[in-house]
Amino acid sequence: MKKIIGIVVASALLAPAFVQAGGGADAYQFLLLDSNARAAAMGGAYTVLGTGAGALGYNPAGLARTERNEVSFMHNQYFQGVTQEYLDFASPLGLGASINYLSFGDVQQTTLNNTSGSGLGDTSLSDLALSAGYGRRLTEDFSVGGGAKYIRETIDQTPRDNVSFDLGAHYAVARVPGLSAGAALLNMGPAVSYDQAHENQPLTWRLGGAYRRDWLGASNALALDVVKERNDSARVSVGVETRVFKVLALRLGYNQSNDAGVGITAGIGCRVHDFDFDYAIVPFGALGYSNRASVAYRWGAPAAAPVIPPAVSSGTIPAPAVPVLQPPPPDRP
Repeated sequence: MKKIIGIVVASALLAPAFVQAGGGADAYQFLLLDSNARAAAMGGAYTVLGTGAGALGYNPAGLARTERNEVSFMHNQYFQGVTQEYLDFASPLGLGASINYLSFGDVQQTTLNNTSGSGLGDTSLSDLALSAGYGRRLTEDFSVGGGAKYIRETIDQTPRDNVSFDLGAHYAVARVPGLSAGAALLNMGPAVSYDQAHENQPLTWRLGGAYRRDWLGASNALALDVVKERNDSARVSVGVETRVFKVLALRLGYNQSNDAGVGITAGIGCRVHDFDFDYAIVPFGALGYSNRASVAYRWGAPAAAPVIPPAVSSGTIPAPAVPVLQPPPPDRP
């Protein structure tokens, strides 16, 4: 007898794991999970703050503001035995790449005629996304970026492959130092088919702002995001961070998408030379807690600020540079 995982049973297993992600009606909900502990601690308000290795999951335009080579790794010990591993890289050239893997562990196998799964044993469910992106500064203050993902979801050893695309923009408000805004459109791609069922990808709009300011010897950041998934209402995320002596970071956030808990998030971070160590905890009410730990490493010299050529005023043409010839040195006696 051919063993299958019923769509209803699979949905019942998947939905609780993604109550923080939104409505849960689309496929590939794992793409909406936070990809580093700093972002999770700040309630996911990361559309603007996500630069360097943390950019691809939130706004690919942040790749354009990568100052040094950076690699980071996150482990997410989710509830109900679900685990997530996320590895990403970014360079000052504006290039970035990431690997996102989610495992549900062993799941009771069922058939349409044996919904209890008696005698059928366990099977596995997993999700994988391989991403690459590029960001570029069009002016000193305005950046754009794009990304592409290869996605594989495996249910009962049956894989489903797909592709997805992201676009984003980032703007630093020159008249208000420390203020930035950003927008991104993520997870654009074709629907995925499961036998007779067709599910859309979790198309997501992100709009965010952030304000940074040094005060009393500490570096502070306040971020606000509005996130709209295709089949869900707009949700708000807020995060605050204060970094003392450029070493210890304290973070607090609120994520309206967390329907299982109160939405409060918290975390700490520590910077030691070129390493960042971050931790976040997210409560999900009766379901338990999500514990995320990430480490990042940076190397290389900081990237020089891009040289943006000045605009040519109307009706004028800059004169070409004329080399100045120096007379040869006098002959030595």
